[in-house]
Amino acid sequence: MSKDFNIQEIAKLALIELNSEEQSKLSKDLSIILEHVDALSSLSIDDSNLTIHPLGIELELREDTAEEGLSHEESMKNAPDDKDGFFQVPPSMD
Repeated sequence: MSKDFNIQEIAKLALIELNSEEQSKLSKDLSIILEHVDALSSLSIDDSNLTIHPLGIELELREDTAEEGLSHEESMKNAPDDKDGFFQVPPSMD
């Protein structure tokens, strides 16, 4: 993994402004993170018995069954505002 990165470009992509002290600290922190990722990348896990739970517990999943949902009228009953049968919400972007 490449350790070459432009902290100013990363800040620009993240839409944050950093002063020189913050850039220096973030650069050091990111270097440490990348070193840890390199260390993890070098681990051989091909023959491991992988689980998705740290205690190796098997998941107990319920049966996937279709159930009757709400009617349109029931779903719209508590809507604070509606327009033409749809939920009316304020715009999320200007």
